Amino acid sequence: MRLLILRWEFPLLPALFALMAHFIFVFQEFYKPGPKSWETSLLCVPILAYVHANVFSILVDQTAVSMLLASLATALPSACLAIYFFHARQIDRKPDPQISTAKALGVALSGLALVALAAYGFAHLPACTAARCRRGNEFFGHSGFAGFYLICLWGGFVGMSSLLLLHEVLRRLFQSAIK
Repeated sequence: MRLLILRWEFPLLPALFALMAHFIFVFQEFYKPGPKSWETSLLCVPILAYVHANVFSILVDQTAVSMLLASLATALPSACLAIYFFHARQIDRKPDPQISTAKALGVALSGLALVALAAYGFAHLPACTAARCRRGNEFFGHSGFAGFYLICLWGGFVGMSSLLLLHEVLRRLFQSAIK
């Protein structure tokens, strides 16, 4: 725990992005009048991306597996929160879906495969040590943190939408099996 506290990063853009998402989340959930929606869970991705990028860049090496785990650790809680909001707020779904179950399953699985491919690509990016990289280090942190942050942010959004689509496919399959 002491290692995390001593080596925690506060790069400008990721920290401000996470702080902004946190304030908007709190406003949407506690102070906004009227009905709430499931889209508030999208704001968890930048917050979790910042936290997971710090934790993973400090504790583990930058490999494809660690990048994929960091991305899924960002996407899974956000998708679970969105599913909870779907059920708790009783959001109506369209009675006639626009996309077939097979296409939705293909899109969901290809989205998860794309996240895995991006994690492999981000794991093999070389560290920039030139003088021109100082500005990037000020804005996004060192290359290890920046790699984890970008895969957590991008992979979190894509992974969350893929997991939500996969949940919809499973819901359709079990709903037709029950009838």
